[in-house]
Amino acid sequence: MTVVLEPVPDHVPLPRGFRAAGRHCGLKKDRQSDLGLLVADVPVPAAAIYTKNRLQGAHVHVCRDHLARGNGLVRAVLVNARNANCATGQQGIDDAARCCRELAARLRCPAEQVLMCSTGPIGAPLPAERIVAHLDGLLAAASPDGALDFARAIMTTDSYPKVVAARGDSAAETTGFAKGSGMIHPDMATMLGFLVTNGRTGDARATAAMLQRVADRTFHRATVDGDTSPNDTLILLASGRAAVEPAEVEAQLTAVGRQLARRLAADGEGASRLVTIQVRGARTEGEAAQVGRVIATSPLVKTAVAGLDPNWGRILSAAGRAGVEFAAERARVWVGPADVYSGGRPHPENEPEAHRHLVGETEVVLGVDLGVGLAEAEVWTCDLTKDYVQINADYRT
Repeated sequence: MTVVLEPVPDHVPLPRGFRAAGRHCGLKKDRQSDLGLLVADVPVPAAAIYTKNRLQGAHVHVCRDHLARGNGLVRAVLVNARNANCATGQQGIDDAARCCRELAARLRCPAEQVLMCSTGPIGAPLPAERIVAHLDGLLAAASPDGALDFARAIMTTDSYPKVVAARGDSAAETTGFAKGSGMIHPDMATMLGFLVTNGRTGDARATAAMLQRVADRTFHRATVDGDTSPNDTLILLASGRAAVEPAEVEAQLTAVGRQLARRLAADGEGASRLVTIQVRGARTEGEAAQVGRVIATSPLVKTAVAGLDPNWGRILSAAGRAGVEFAAERARVWVGPADVYSGGRPHPENEPEAHRHLVGETEVVLGVDLGVGLAEAEVWTCDLTKDYVQINADYRT
């Protein structure tokens, strides 16, 4: 059973000044789209956050280099699926750089104003010739109505395209994309994320700082299996065409990022439940998020949810090993509406209500109050099922 938070819309708007496309270039089977393009009418300010994995995909090196040499201005982002272009040495970097140069020549912009991202199995050479051969058709297909085509093209084991658009009371417009279903534990996983807005984010340093804050409260709070990828990348493109204050832009980016992060967790490989971990009563938001991430990555907690078992002991035990100080006897644990541990003792009389919550809902809530402060945070994950093992056992075969 796939957890879908809401139906995929028939049409998703892009902020004015942006176009998108998705095409098949031969990397996926059955002529599925596997090459995506985001393009701005003019170069726009950009920022990116990358994986902290010591193994890094070739595109990470190219994106870092291009953003530095291009003074943070970007005209286009090219994305291929079904090939990570990772552990491919200098040739992989050269191949990604060549794809950027070829697209830049067609856009008549400097090569450093084009970024490229790749996702898929690790270790295979990037089929650069095949990608380059489809650039003309990709550019011809790019349009303001191409958001869903782009979202589909970047999918790997995703069950559905992850794309969210937001429009504010003012002229603010934001559209966000993400792909990822397994190897998800963003520490910036196989996660790629793209946020495009017509709002103003400030200079290059301010734009990068804003993206980091957005990521810390959204993508960095999603996890499927605790495994980070060598290709994790989150890119923000901000045209600044709308006279919208940075604070409003950040709020809209955060709202979009939160929805995308929840969809990443809900679409975890083999998932049957989206799990929201609520942590309250912490000294700081950072400590609350840390406790939430440890609970969310506990195989014992995740398998308990899959087995519809309101096992509060696993939740409290995971919180206790998060490296955050609190007194367990002062903590409180809940599953859905049911208080299952508080006042230093369990409440078995409430477990039937907790069990009904796990049985009846595809979006379940697990919570813990640490009792040491007022800060809180949410983290999103999914249950761990037999299907997850099967999908990943068969991933390359």
